[in-house]
Amino acid sequence: MDNFLNTVSEVYKKFGLENTSVSENKLPEDVRFFQRIVLTKKEKELLPGNASLTMGTLIHEAVQKMICHGKTLNDVIYKDQDSLIKKVRSYKSLDDKDHAKSRLVAIQAKKIVTNFVKGVESLQDKGWKSELEYVHWDNRVGTYFRMFVDAVGEKYFIDFKNLFGSVRQTKKGWSISSRSLDAKLFSSDIMQMALYSKVLPNHKPCLIYATVDDVRCFHPDNTPEMKPEYLHKAYEELILYQRQWELKLKIADGDVKKLAMLVKTDFSSIRKQDFWWKNIPQEYIDRLKTYYA
Repeated sequence: MDNFLNTVSEVYKKFGLENTSVSENKLPEDVRFFQRIVLTKKEKELLPGNASLTMGTLIHEAVQKMICHGKTLNDVIYKDQDSLIKKVRSYKSLDDKDHAKSRLVAIQAKKIVTNFVKGVESLQDKGWKSELEYVHWDNRVGTYFRMFVDAVGEKYFIDFKNLFGSVRQTKKGWSISSRSLDAKLFSSDIMQMALYSKVLPNHKPCLIYATVDDVRCFHPDNTPEMKPEYLHKAYEELILYQRQWELKLKIADGDVKKLAMLVKTDFSSIRKQDFWWKNIPQEYIDRLKTYYA
């Protein structure tokens, strides 16, 4: 239930935590511990991104400008002061592959944005607003969920999801593969829509997946996973994940070293610099290791 009279539990405050989110609950637990406990808020914000995340954000922003503010496709891609192309030019790549992906997706961006807008138009809704902030309390959890919804109309709320191809180097240079759309939804996306449904109970949820070639809209009229009974199950899973994390915080009682011993950190993943650990400053990794010394 939503209740602004609720206060964040001392269980969280002892670790300097204020709120939670679906995205936090999607993280591997050792990554969650590292990003939310070991790092400061500023350090977390300054962690290196990647081309997929950056381009996804820029494409979503372009779509939002078109459906909410009446911008044209050329405005958002080329002409505006903060156009997608101008922002891509200032993007600092992690390496050659990351640089190639940002540029290859930028070439596709016009078609991807067009596909997203077509998906929105198929809903026949109006009055779109973007990045609306909401909070949600559940009395089984000692903190609140904070969220920003991509787009909210009079009838629907939307979450946009990009599906980019993979980048590889060939004899002719860098290339990007095609990506197909199917009817399978990612469970983490369903969980996100389940939470949004709690703060927008009178709206229909709609997930829109788009590639350079296609777009699909998933909503209660065509997708069982978007129906209330399925979203309820996904929401209960989200609450369970948060309660499990909260119990570890409670046992650790503000002691970071004790919490570290309750979290199984995958040091082999760190050594290999897998996805979550790629390009993390060594000083941060060294700090993490001190809690296991």
